[in-house]
Parts: sequence; structure tokens; C-alpha cells
Amino acid sequence: MGGVFVVADETQRAILLTLIVAYSALASLDRLSQFRLVLIPLLLIISLDIAFNSLLSLGYPQYFVVYQSMRWYIAIFSGSLAFSYIKLTDKPIHQTLISATSLVVAGLSSYYLFSYLSQVFGLPSLAIPSLALFLILAITAISTAFEGEVFQWIRSERSFLMLILFLLTFYSILIKPLLSDRPGIADFIEWSIVALTFIKVSRDFRRGVEVDEREFISSHVPKEKIFRDRLYSELEFGERAFVEGGSKIPLIIALVKALSNTDPPKLAAILSPLISYEDEKHPALPFPWEKEIVERRNRRSREKIVEMIRAEVEREVKDFNR
Repeated sequence: MGGVFVVADETQRAILLTLIVAYSALASLDRLSQFRLVLIPLLLIISLDIAFNSLLSLGYPQYFVVYQSMRWYIAIFSGSLAFSYIKLTDKPIHQTLISATSLVVAGLSSYYLFSYLSQVFGLPSLAIPSLALFLILAITAISTAFEGEVFQWIRSERSFLMLILFLLTFYSILIKPLLSDRPGIADFIEWSIVALTFIKVSRDFRRGVEVDEREFISSHVPKEKIFRDRLYSELEFGERAFVEGGSKIPLIIALVKALSNTDPPKLAAILSPLISYEDEKHPALPFPWEKEIVERRNRRSREKIVEMIRAEVEREVKDFNR
């Protein structure tokens, strides 16, 4: 006869089944689908309870004891991480603060988790790298609430900082112990990583804060509608395509047609903000609410570009009709 490998009482089975049904129900509802994430920590803990109770019954009490010591940290870690992904408000500053706080809590709980596992099993500790990872996510997440070149630079550095963290972790755990009898080589590698990181970050910062003066063309011009013919409909279509989808070509073509009598240098100056405009990219491993904030910000930026160009076009047409 086969043995029993899974030990779960009636209460655990009922809770697990209820959670699975609730998760599936929330996942099927568009408006509430994100809140299914709050059930993941409960599903995880119940599943782990069943798994380690089964190991206990099979004669592995040591693993059950280790799990019991980590149970609350696992619950806090998974709960705070899931909470950081949920969009709770449309106000960017509030949302980023909530999620960043959740990420810091997740980082602290991961720190204690890895510290405990390192002590119990005698393994190299990932406590500091895990904490650093969540601090990077928290800091770059907060920057999503703010506009400006500096904050955009902070967001853009997320992937690079995570890569450097991975390389440092890999080096300290696997390579540095092998160089214990060659401290000179170890020091050279460490300082090389630090120097390359500083050069890369400072270069990206200089690029990020370069301000294109063309974006600050004054748009305080009366916004009266001046196109009443086919060109107007083409311009309207081009503006809508650019604002809603980021497509530049329809608007560029419509502007070239509408300003066919404009001097080439003047036409180039009018088109320059549109041609040089680029949407802000999503940070690496973006949270769902981060995508929404960046997309809303990009739409506002495109609307400003359209307003500036419209004002310049109106001024140009007025001058031409005089």
C-alpha cells in the first residue's frame, strides 16, 4: 500500500479551496482583478503549512522547526510585496509612498529571512543584497510620482543598479572567496566595479538633465481655431494620433501640408519639438501602477507639444495672411 505524502486537516482543505475559488473569481473581474494579489500570501502560507506538516509526519521535524521560525517573516514578505503591486489611488505621490513603504517592509523581512537561513544552514547570506534590491525598487518607485529630468534619470537607472547589485552579489559569494590569498586582485576588481558604476551613473545623469530649450517655447497664444477646410481635419487627426498613440507621422505630414508656404528654417523650427520628442520609457520591471503614471505623464507631455505647435502654426498663418 502506498504511504500518505500530504497531511492536511479539514480546515486547511476548506480554507485552501475557498482561497482558490476567491482568487479565480477576482481574476475574472477586470475592476477587481488586481486585488487577487492580497490572497497570494494566504495561499502561500496555507500551502507551506500543509507541505511542512507533511514533512513532519514523514520524519523530517528539522524542516518543520525551521519553517515555523520563518513563518511570519514569509507572510510579511509576501504580503508586503503583493501589496506594493496594487493600485490604491490615482494620486501618484500617495500611490508611490504606499508602494515604496511596502517594498521597504518586504526588504526588511527578506533581510531577516536570509539572515536566519544563513545561520541555520551555514550558507552565504543574501540578506544585504535582498535588502539593497528592495531599497532600489522603493527609491526608484517614489521617483515615479515626480516629473523632471532628475527623477526620470533615477527611474532609468533601476535596471543598471539591479545589474550592478547582481554582479556584486555574484562576485562576493562565488569569486571573492577564491581570491582570499590574492587580496590585490580582489581590491582591483572591487574598485573597478565602483569606478565603472560611478562613470556610468554620472554620464547618464549629465545626459538626463540636459534641457532642450525647444520644449519651453511659450504657448501663451490665443487658441482660436483657424483651419476650416480639409487641412484642419488632417491636423485634427494628426494631433489625435499623436496625443493618444504617440504616432508622429500623421501630424508631421499634416503640418508640412498646412505650412507649405513657410520658409524651410521656420518650418524646421516649428516641427523640431515634435520630431525630437520621445516618450518617457517605463522603468525596468515596472509595477502596474507605475505604467499608468508614466503613460498619463507621457500623454500630458504630448498634449503640451501639440499646444506649442498649434500656437506656432496659428501665429505663422496670421503672419502669412497679413
